Amino acid sequence: MANFELEKIRNVTVIAHGGAGKTSLVEAMLFDSKATDRLGKVDAGNTVTDYEPEEIERKISISSATAFCEWNGYRINLIDTPGYISFLEDTRSCLSITDGAVVIVSALSGVKAETEKIWKYACQYEVPRIVFVNKMDRENANFDRAIGEIETSYESAAIPLNIPIGSGDSFEGVIDIVNMKAMRFKDGKFSADSIPDELKPAADKYRTKLVEKIAESDDTLIEKYLEGGELTD
Repeated sequence: MANFELEKIRNVTVIAHGGAGKTSLVEAMLFDSKATDRLGKVDAGNTVTDYEPEEIERKISISSATAFCEWNGYRINLIDTPGYISFLEDTRSCLSITDGAVVIVSALSGVKAETEKIWKYACQYEVPRIVFVNKMDRENANFDRAIGEIETSYESAAIPLNIPIGSGDSFEGVIDIVNMKAMRFKDGKFSADSIPDELKPAADKYRTKLVEKIAESDDTLIEKYLEGGELTD
């Protein structure tokens, strides 16, 4: 195992209501980063972070658990947390020591009360957050509805960095709004292609929102944006 300087270590807490897919996301991150050689499943009871007998039996996270992976020269300590109301104090404790958090919102069920409560904990500890919209491959998944609920519940503008290509059985990848490429995934590999014509209007809309939000953060950038209407990558 490689040794990492402190500045190369990040603690990332994964938070959401119960059943949103926290453990499955952590499992996918471990697998894709080659920290594990198989993709565990909650239903199979073989995930890295749900290892207690009661967790395996009930198929839920009861206490927080950690795992780590290496990515682009950094050690990422992943903290998988419980999402059910009875166990949220454990989640709160994790947020008090984390560098950042991934907030999962289900494209099926949207933002639930537990997630709103956990979001308030993150605000209390001033934790930087990114939202991950999960379960786009399920029937009746709705990305736009999830984004709308995020903005309403968290009273904050949601600026997607990726938007889905399809949903349900037709879900095949995402549009990278930063690089304006279609990222399709198959058999553990991805390809970067041109954006389909039918998705260009949505991609352009979110690209404009992203650029405007970035420009607002810096006087020099906003002046450049107002002069030319675009920022370079």
